[in-house]
Amino acid sequence: MKIDSVYQRRSTMSKMIASGTVDVSVLRELIKDGMASSEEAILWDFKRELPRNSQTKQSASEKELSGARFSEIVKDCVSFYNSYGGYLVVGIDDASGALTGFDSGFDAPDLNKRISGATGVSLETIYRTVSYPAANGAVDIGLLFIPKRSAGKNPAQFKKSAPASQYGRKAFSQSDFYLRDRDTCRPAATPEDFEFLYGDRQVSEVGSLVPFLDNNLPARDPDLGELRGRDAEITSLWRWLSDQFSPVHILCGLGGLGKTSIAYTFAERVIFNSLPEFDRVIWLGAKAETYSGLMNEYIPLQRVDFNDIDKMLYELLGQTGCPPEQIPELPSRDQLLSLCINHLSEYRYLLLVDNVDTLADEEQQLVFHLLTQMCSMSKTKAIVTARRNLGASRSVYTQIEGLHGEHFKLFVGDKSRLVRVKEPSPTELQNLETASGGSPLFALSLLRLVSLGDTYRDAIKNWKGSDGEAVRVAAFKQEISRLTAHQGRVLLALSYLDSASSTELSGVLKLNRFEVQTALEGLQAFSMTEIETSLPGGPVFKLPVALLLVSSLLEARVAGWEQIKSECDRLSSLRQHKRPFIAQAISRTIGLLRGGSVSEAKATAEQALKSLPDSPDLHCLFGRCLSEAREPGAEDAFQRAFELGCEKRDLFDGWLALRERSKDWRGIVSICDVAEAKLKSCRYSLLRNKAFSHIGDEFARGGRYREASDSYALGLDNIRAALATYNNQSDRSELWRLNGTLVSRWLGAVGMDADGQSDGDRRMFGVHHKAIMTYKFRPERSYLSALSALEAWLTKLRARKGISDTTREHLKTSYQRLEQLESDVQRNPKLVDEFKSSFAKTSARLKILFRTLAPQ
Repeated sequence: MKIDSVYQRRSTMSKMIASGTVDVSVLRELIKDGMASSEEAILWDFKRELPRNSQTKQSASEKELSGARFSEIVKDCVSFYNSYGGYLVVGIDDASGALTGFDSGFDAPDLNKRISGATGVSLETIYRTVSYPAANGAVDIGLLFIPKRSAGKNPAQFKKSAPASQYGRKAFSQSDFYLRDRDTCRPAATPEDFEFLYGDRQVSEVGSLVPFLDNNLPARDPDLGELRGRDAEITSLWRWLSDQFSPVHILCGLGGLGKTSIAYTFAERVIFNSLPEFDRVIWLGAKAETYSGLMNEYIPLQRVDFNDIDKMLYELLGQTGCPPEQIPELPSRDQLLSLCINHLSEYRYLLLVDNVDTLADEEQQLVFHLLTQMCSMSKTKAIVTARRNLGASRSVYTQIEGLHGEHFKLFVGDKSRLVRVKEPSPTELQNLETASGGSPLFALSLLRLVSLGDTYRDAIKNWKGSDGEAVRVAAFKQEISRLTAHQGRVLLALSYLDSASSTELSGVLKLNRFEVQTALEGLQAFSMTEIETSLPGGPVFKLPVALLLVSSLLEARVAGWEQIKSECDRLSSLRQHKRPFIAQAISRTIGLLRGGSVSEAKATAEQALKSLPDSPDLHCLFGRCLSEAREPGAEDAFQRAFELGCEKRDLFDGWLALRERSKDWRGIVSICDVAEAKLKSCRYSLLRNKAFSHIGDEFARGGRYREASDSYALGLDNIRAALATYNNQSDRSELWRLNGTLVSRWLGAVGMDADGQSDGDRRMFGVHHKAIMTYKFRPERSYLSALSALEAWLTKLRARKGISDTTREHLKTSYQRLEQLESDVQRNPKLVDEFKSSFAKTSARLKILFRTLAPQ
C-alpha cells in the first residue's frame, strides 16, 4: 500500500522544479481521486483562471484595471522565484479543490515582460496546457512554471508599485521584496524573512548542514548579549544588500547607542546563513578599548586592526590574501589602493569597518570616499560605523537612536536578570528610559548602580550627578574634544536652555546668524542636535536626551562659560514671564506712537525684540513702528511675525496698509487670502476684490483688455463666494455695491477686447447674459445691451451664404439664453410693465430671425 506523504510530495515537487518539468506528471502529484491536494502549498498555488490580454482597444481606466489583475500574477511569480520556485495550477477551484478546467491559452512571454518591467529581473516562466483525465472526460488544466532564483543572485525587488484595482488595492508596492510563506505570498518584513531570502532556501524540513562563511570576526563585546529592538536597522541592512548603486552604508549616531552591536550581529547572521552572495566576511576595527557600563571602566580589546588609513589598507590587503612580496617598499597610498581593488575583485567580500571615528575628522570622510571607490570597482559591499554621517547623502546612512518602549523594556529585562537585580516597575522603567535616553550603554551604567544597592530612584538621581560622569565622558569625549569653539558654545547654550531657535542662540552667544547656523550644521553631522520643525517660526534646536547632562564636560572646555550661562538664565527667566514682559512692551510702545514719539516707540520695540527675538507679537509691533516711521524693514518684520505664528488683526491690517501705500495690489490679494482664512472676516474679502479691480484698471490703462477682464471676473467670482458666506447686512450691501462697479468695468473691458472681432457681437451678448444671470446685474440698460448685441450678430449672419455646424451650435445656445432673459425680465419686480412688454416684442422678433437662420 502506497502512503500519501506530504514530505514525499514536497520533495518530488522540488525535484520537478529543479528539472523544469511542465507536464502531466506535475498534476499526478497534486491531484488525487479527482480532487486537488488541500495541504499547505509552498511550491504550488491553485487558480480558477488567469487574466487574458484584451483583443480590443481599451480605455485608460480599463487598461489600469487589467494591469491590476495581471499584477496579482506578477506578485505570485516573484514570490515563488524568490523562495523555492513553483507552479500556478490553473483550472482548479482553490476552495473546494474541484477541477473546473481552463482551456484558454495564456501569454507567458507577456507575463515575463511585465515581471521584468516591475522588478528589472529577467524571469522566464513557462506555460503549458495539459489534458488531465477526470470522471466526466479529460479536463484541460493550465500549468505556469516559475523557476527558483539561482544561488548568488539577489532577491527580486519591485522597482515600482502595481496599479490599483477597482477597490483601490495594490498587489505590491515599490521597494517590496516578496516571498512564499506556506500557502500565501507576502512582503518580507523582518530580519528572519531576509535571512530566508538570502539563504539557501531548501524545502527539506531538516536541511543539510551549511558551512559557515570564512571570516575574521573578533570576539564579542563583553556587554553584548542578544540584540534587542533593532529589527528595523537589521532589516534596512538586508535591503541594502540588493542596492547595486550603494556599495557602502554608514551606521552613525552618538556613542553608546549600539552601532557596533548592530554591525556585529548582522555580520554574524550573514556568516551563519553562509550567503552565496559572499565568499568572506572581513571585520576591521579601529577601537583599542571599549567602555563597559556594567564594570564602569574601559576594557582593552584584544585586537586593533588599524589606527590610520594606510594601516587600514595594509590590513585589508592581508585579509584578502595579498602576498607580502606584491606590496612595494614604502608604497604610496594610490599603490595600496590599486592593490586593494585588484584583490577585492578576486572574490566577493562583505567588509565591516568599525569605529572610524577614532581617526581624525578629515581622515574619517576620506575613509568613506576610499571605501566607496574600492567597492564600486569590485564586488564588495561595506558597512561603516561612525559617530558622524561623514557628509554622506541621507540614503547612504542609517541614524541609530536609543531604544524605546517595548524594545527598551526587553533590553532592561535581559540585563537586570544578568546582574541579578529586580526588574523595574512600569514607572521605574519609564524613568530609566527618560534618564538614559534609551542608550544601552547608559542603561547598563544605571543598572550597575542598582546592583550596588541603590533603588532605581536613587540610582537615577546619583547617575545624573558624579556617579554617571565617567560613562558620559566615555560616550561623548570624542565628539566634545573635536568641537570647534563656536560648536562648543552652541552646544553648551542648548544644554542650559533645553531648546532654542537659531535667533535665540545668536542673541545669547553674541554670534551672527551665519556663525550659529554653521555650528549647528557641524553638530548635526555628529547627531548632537535634534530639530523640531512642526512649530511655526522655523526650526527649534534641542539636545538628544542622552546629551542633556553634558554641561559640566563642556564647561571644562568652553572659555567664558559663566557669561553664556548668565545669558541663558536671563532668557529662561524671560520665557517664564514672557506674557507680562510682552504686554508691557506693547503698551509702552503704543503709548509712544499715539503721542507722536515714533523714534522712541521704535527703540522700545527693538530693545524688547532683542530680549525675545522669536516673539511674533514683538515682530508685529516693530513692523508697525517701522511702517509709521516710513523706514525700510516693515515688510520683513510683518513677514517674520506671520512665520512665527502671529494671526492677529493688527498684523494683517498693518501689513495691508503697507502694501496699499506701495500700490502692491497682488500682494494685497495674497495677504487677504490668508487673513480671511484665519479671521473669517468679510473685510478682507472686500479688500481683495478691490485689489482685483485695481489690477484690472492697470491692465486696461495699458490696453491689455483681455487680462483686465480676467482680473475683474476674478473679483466677481470672489464676491459671489462672499455673498454665500457672510450674512451681515452692511457687509452684503458693500459687496453688492462693489459687484455693480466690477460688472461695469468687466463689461467695458470685454467690449474693448471684442471690438472689431468677427464674433464680437455674439461674445457681448454672452457676457451681458452672464452679467444678468450670474452676477445679478439687472438695470434696464443691461437687458437692452444684450438684445442689441444679439440683433447685431443675427443681422450679420443673415448676410452670409451659409451657416456652419459650429454657428448652428452657437445659435442654439444663444436662443436658450434669450429665453432665460425673457423669463428673468418677467420675474424682475424692479422693471416696469412697459419695459417688460417692449422686451417681449423685441425678443419675439429676434426669435423669428433665429428660425429663419436655423429652421427647427
